[in-house]
Amino acid sequence: MQDGDYKSTQDRRQAERRGHFAERIAGWWLQLSGYRILARRWRCAAGEIDLIVKRRRQLVFVEVKYRFHADQIVMPSSTQCRRIRSAAALFLAKYPEMSDAQCRFDLLIINHGKIFGVGWIVHLKNAWQ
Repeated sequence: MQDGDYKSTQDRRQAERRGHFAERIAGWWLQLSGYRILARRWRCAAGEIDLIVKRRRQLVFVEVKYRFHADQIVMPSSTQCRRIRSAAALFLAKYPEMSDAQCRFDLLIINHGKIFGVGWIVHLKNAWQ
């Protein structure tokens, strides 16, 4: 089953709960790593950004993924990356005081369990441009 393929409404709700859980863990982990959370699930006409965080002059737009196994690391599709970039542009337009920050797009994967010694949280900085 691919992301977005659900057998029932119950499966969709369960996936949404797992995603929200992963976003809470990701936010907690990023705060412990020195980032300040500016927004969670920021929505606009272009779409949604899971987390927007800042550390020094670095503004980071974070896509959070929940996976059952560490070997399921899948990069966002090109369509999803474009949507997130468009949403980030709208965020910067809404908050012009942030426009001088260096921006990057990160992927943070929360693994259900360890496999092959890979850690529970995988943070891919600057995952796409």
